[in-house]
Amino acid sequence: MKKFRAKKKNGLAEAEPKAPEKTTGEPKSFPDSKPKEKELLRKPRIDEKSPGAGLSKWTEKFQWIGKVKEFFREVRIELKKVTWPSRKETIAATGMVIVLSILVSFFLGLLDVGLAKLVGSLLKR
Repeated sequence: MKKFRAKKKNGLAEAEPKAPEKTTGEPKSFPDSKPKEKELLRKPRIDEKSPGAGLSKWTEKFQWIGKVKEFFREVRIELKKVTWPSRKETIAATGMVIVLSILVSFFLGLLDVGLAKLVGSLLKR
């Protein structure tokens, strides 16, 4: 007996035959039977007696070089995506930083002088 499932197209349902599921006789696996992510990411352990063991130890010592190369390659790719400010925007932002730094330094200087006089007058009493 064929099973049909409705396929909607433009709001109308059309009957489309559904292929019967094939059973192989093997029980279906449960979600818990799949290998966990940590097990998949773990590197296979190489015994020291195996023929490639010396080579793997050598490559493990210099594996950081490949990681550094990969890091700088990714940095270069990300820097290409940056929208750099124009010269005019850079000059304006630099000017604002200088002006605000001067204003904050005057404010903190006045606050320091005021508090120093206050503490001095309290200690004289």
